Amino acid sequence: MSVATVRPSRVDGYLATAGAELAAITGAELLVDGTLPVRGALVDSRRLAEQPGALFLALPGAQTDGRLHLSAAINSGAHALIIQSGGEGEAVSQEIRTAQERARERGVSVLQTPDGPRALAQLAAHWRARFDIEVTGVTGSVGKTTTKEAIRVALGGADAHVAATPGNANNEIGLPLALLNMPDGTERFVAEMGMYVGGEIRSLCTLARPRIGVVTAIDAVHAERAGDLDAIEAAKGELVEELPADGFALLAADDPRVLRLRARTPAGVILVGSSEASDIRILSAELDQLSARTAVVLSIADEKIAIDLPLFGVHFARAAALAIGVAQVCGVDLHQAAERLSTFELPGGRTSVQTVGGVRIIDDSYNAAPSSMAAALATLGTSRGARFAALGAMGELGSYSAEAHLAIGRAAAESDLTALLVFGSEADGIAEGARSAGMTVDQIVRLSADEGGIAAGAGLIADRARTGDTVLIKASRAVALERLVKALHERLSGGVA
Repeated sequence: MSVATVRPSRVDGYLATAGAELAAITGAELLVDGTLPVRGALVDSRRLAEQPGALFLALPGAQTDGRLHLSAAINSGAHALIIQSGGEGEAVSQEIRTAQERARERGVSVLQTPDGPRALAQLAAHWRARFDIEVTGVTGSVGKTTTKEAIRVALGGADAHVAATPGNANNEIGLPLALLNMPDGTERFVAEMGMYVGGEIRSLCTLARPRIGVVTAIDAVHAERAGDLDAIEAAKGELVEELPADGFALLAADDPRVLRLRARTPAGVILVGSSEASDIRILSAELDQLSARTAVVLSIADEKIAIDLPLFGVHFARAAALAIGVAQVCGVDLHQAAERLSTFELPGGRTSVQTVGGVRIIDDSYNAAPSSMAAALATLGTSRGARFAALGAMGELGSYSAEAHLAIGRAAAESDLTALLVFGSEADGIAEGARSAGMTVDQIVRLSADEGGIAAGAGLIADRARTGDTVLIKASRAVALERLVKALHERLSGGVA
């Protein structure tokens, strides 16, 4: 007679209680079989002081070699070390020998493997498989982090035993770490999943095992590495392909490429968007210029759900609607989920709105893609008073780059701007597009993206902006326009930039 194993519905317990267990899971060579129990994992030894008992994965890197910090990791509370072998110089070899001696004294396990990320993935897959928790996977070219956070909030957050990947930890290192570091008591987990090339999301699904999948948008982000839009669509679709038959795929139906993914999943499909065919329909999204909030009304099974989003932009209605859809699948009261979204906050640099010296600053400096840049300009175009757009390049667009920057310039010209500031030569196409669409030469300012250009841009805006005016700041991460946000804050608040 066989007895089925019942998996706990909440995260609890230790990953391993000895080094031999870690070796059995990963196949890594056991150098020191310690006796201390292990819970969680880190790749940054500096964080061990706040998470004692974790495993430290020591990886070589371009900036720093984690293998030089083994002794420090033990001193900070690591209960196990997994060291990636290969390319060790004398300093690393000596540190490994020293760490083994210290580990034997303190009961710390030490293992070695030629492939550290693979060992991390094996540990994460083993840990995830222990628990019968609900996992939602979120992917898309834009809006992943926003939608992931909206889902976490709508489901109730930590108070309702819901955890999520921190920040944008969405790759082959970040997601396994997030799974291994799920807090005790976690019942639901929201996993952001990114990709550069095909196959990566499928691998992340193997680790996280989502039953619910959410796809936000398909755009030319990372086209330089991923290939063309068809390749990106194929890669994003891996999430819905990996869902079980009793799962659900929530698709942003206003995006034609996302909509096509419904034919690629064995799961049930829930369409979310503005069209009448949507299962969760966005009836309206209206901006409140005074409060910088967005009022969203959804229709779900003939019921209307109102959401007072503390975010400034009609495009955020999509993230809110997808979050409500996940709440519906999970059996969460939809009105309660909507109420929770009224307190939703985005991470820094993601469309945060602040008023400094009477001037509204829309700080969207964290990243940029063609669709998100166009949405940000559309929001700016609704603002009262004078409108200033400070824009930088959109990175990794490959063959789409030239036309995408020209198109954003044309969109800027249609936003009735007082001034368009373009930072860095890589973004020259934005200025050219704006000029071709009718903006005058004296409305367009081209600046370098170095510190001198940033200071000049902050000074120009501060000199011309008045109470009630609005400034949008947006570019890809590499441009680092958060420097402009800081400089403009200082100028508008009376400091010196």
